[in-house]
Order: sequence, then structure tokens, then C-alpha cells
Amino acid sequence: MDDKRIEEIVLKVFEKAKGEHASHSRFALSKHISLFSNLSSKTLERAYDKYINKQNETGQLQAESVDLLCQYLGFKNYADYVKNNHEELPTKKNIKYLSLGVIGILLMVLIVKLWPKKVDKNTAQDESCMTWADSIYVLISCEVGPRSKFGTKVEPIDPFKLKNFKKIKVNMATRFFTEDGNPMIWYYKNKDKEIEYFTSPGLHPITEETLRKITPYIIETYVPLHSNNPDSFLNE
Repeated sequence: MDDKRIEEIVLKVFEKAKGEHASHSRFALSKHISLFSNLSSKTLERAYDKYINKQNETGQLQAESVDLLCQYLGFKNYADYVKNNHEELPTKKNIKYLSLGVIGILLMVLIVKLWPKKVDKNTAQDESCMTWADSIYVLISCEVGPRSKFGTKVEPIDPFKLKNFKKIKVNMATRFFTEDGNPMIWYYKNKDKEIEYFTSPGLHPITEETLRKITPYIIETYVPLHSNNPDSFLNE
């Protein structure tokens, strides 16, 4: 396999990923591509460093890995990619212009990263993922890793869950149903046999078990008559 051709494939793979994922960081893109191929994110990060950042002096990618990259691009394997991309590899002259273009882009990226930015004191930069923090989802950088400081997984932003999914305290004054009788609260019985209440349906943010819609029986059996917490969701 030609190393220049492999470099071309790696560039196309990460360009495709940029169109599919909100974050364009090396870590986030590698994780995203890994989800849609059998390649590890570490292998993809090394490929990014070698062929895009020009920082990694490791050897050529294995043929099996190159085939998987080609499959991510929609081809059967490397041979199928070459068959459907008959253009010749860049000449020395074209390589010179391509290198100048890449250098220009890298300089622009560097300037953008180093340019002073006004950061909202209530938010952090590169908050392109979210994580569960006790009772709500909060924004977090995808660079943090698979798990946050709260011990919960870091996942892509879901605007609906970020805005509407909350764990709350309830009492008999809570509105549990709409006028049409549809539930407004969902619940989960944890391992300690305690009932947890949530404002939206879906999966429990930690156990990933399906939440159940509230019922009159659960209300009568478990819901307290009143709340002694002045800062509870009920009083907002």
C-alpha cells in the first residue's frame, strides 16, 4: 500500500467525521469514527497524529486498518477505494502547494486557539458533550474522557434531555398528570427500594433502566404529603 494513498484516505475519513460530529477535536473525532468501525480510538488518534498533525513517526497503518477506514468511507476495502479513485497521486509541484495550504490552515487554527476569548464564567470551552450530575445533565468537554468527575458517562449532547430531563423531589402538591390524564412524572425504584422521580420518560441516567410512568398507586404509597426542602424543584 502506498503511504501517500493511505494519508489521502485518513484525511478523507476525518473530513467525513467533521461533517457528522459537533466537536472537531482529535479525541472526539477518533471516538466518533471508532463507533462506526472496528478500529480503536487509539489507532485513529495515532493515524491523526501521523498523517494530519505530522507528529507521529510510527510505521505505516496495517492493511486491515486501512481496509476498515475505506469501509467507513463507503468502499469494500482498499482495493475498491483505489479502483474508484483513479486520480494519480499528487506530483511534487502539487505536494508543494498542498503543503502550503495545510500550513496556512494550521496557522489559522493556531491563531484562533491563541486568540483571547471572552469566556462566560458559568461555562467552559469546548462543552460539546454532557454528563449526569446528581439531578440534571450539565455541559462538559468531550475531552474529559469516557467518565466525568461525577462518575457518570460523558455522552453527546441531547438538547431535549439537557433542558427537560431532571430528577426531582415530589409531594402531594406536585402535578403528576396533565388535564388529559397523561403522566408528567416518571419513576424508578433503586436498589435501596427508594423511589426516584424524573420529569421526562427514558432511561435512568446511571443504571440505564427504563423509567416507569407514575401511577395513582405509586403516589398513594410512596409520595410524602409535603416537602421540607425550601430549595426543591417544586418551589422554583
